[in-house]
Order: sequence, then structure tokens, then C-alpha cells
Amino acid sequence: MIDAKITNINTESKKTDFDFGNVVLERCVSYFRGLHFTACLEFLDVPVFNKFEVANNCGNKMLTSLLLKKHGVPTPKTYFSFSSESAVETLDKQGYPLVIKPIIGSWGRGVILLKDRETADANIGSKGAN
Repeated sequence: MIDAKITNINTESKKTDFDFGNVVLERCVSYFRGLHFTACLEFLDVPVFNKFEVANNCGNKMLTSLLLKKHGVPTPKTYFSFSSESAVETLDKQGYPLVIKPIIGSWGRGVILLKDRETADANIGSKGAN
């Protein structure tokens, strides 16, 4: 077992500097640590289960939703907003209640039920916010 928290890899590192075995099964609890550790392992040409591209796609709710839809997997209609103003505009058009989620995250952190415009303003910000 290798602990990503204490493994130091740099741009001059070589696969032979480490004893990773024949293949690595990446299982970091931290999404970002695991993602970046996987990128480093792949840089060293270490075979990794849960490759960077897969981990990146699966750890990002927007990418996952887009890929599922693209490949014909039924999914709920999902909206993506790239500013507070756009988010509030979408919410107003669709009507309340709606649920918002951060693109990255797990365990329900950041998931919010917006019952009305007042709740949306308190959690997202009013129109004109960045």
C-alpha cells in the first residue's frame, strides 16, 4: 500500500525511483489528491486502475451528466450555470423548488434545496453578482 500523502514525485522522478509494483489501484479518499496523484503516476508510466481521465470525468457531476446523456443513458434534465446571474435567471425561469449541487463534491456537501427566490438569493447571491 502506498500513501499518496507522503509520496513525493517531481518532474525529474522516474518509475524506477519507486516500488509501485506492476499496477496501482488508486483509492485516495480525497478526490483532488487521488486525481493529481494519478496524473503523477501516469506521468511515470505506471499503469493505474481508475485512470486520470476516468477519475476526472466521474468526479465532476457536469462531465458525468454530459457523458451519460451523450451515450444515451437516461438522466434527469440538468442545468449548468457559469455565473450567479445565470443561475438565478435559470431558477426563475424553471420555477421553485429546485435543488442545486456543486460540480465537485461528495457526501451531499453543498447540495441545497431552494424553495423560493429568497432562498436562492441567500445561497447564490442576487443578480449581478460574480
